[in-house]
Amino acid sequence: MKAIILICITISSFLTLPAYAVEFWHSNTVWAGQGQCSAVFSFDSEMNEIIDLQLSVSAFNQVGEEVASGVIEIAHFGQSSADRYIDAYLESEAFCDEQLTILVKDAQAIVDGQPINLLKSKMISARDFKPFNIRMAQ
Repeated sequence: MKAIILICITISSFLTLPAYAVEFWHSNTVWAGQGQCSAVFSFDSEMNEIIDLQLSVSAFNQVGEEVASGVIEIAHFGQSSADRYIDAYLESEAFCDEQLTILVKDAQAIVDGQPINLLKSKMISARDFKPFNIRMAQ
């Protein structure tokens, strides 16, 4: 009987682990003035409380040259469905190029009270976001 209870507890602990704690995507780029563009990154906490999210990223152009880098930092989100999603920004002249590839070099956060290396634990994923084409009626 004790073995069955132990097995049930073990299985239930695995079921509570999220597949991804954080999902994110490049959702927009806006002109920021003075030759700069601001890349907007949207984050989904998947209903996990996320504290002190830090993503170290680099941007590469089509020929593979690193043209920008930075750290995306978000203090706190995901503690309820009202703040499940949040946006963060990185600014650079390089972000005006629409053909960049973003490489996440490091990703750390406190997820549901536990410090986690999101890359090592594979608890972060990038959504391949494709915007709608919008046309005006004539």
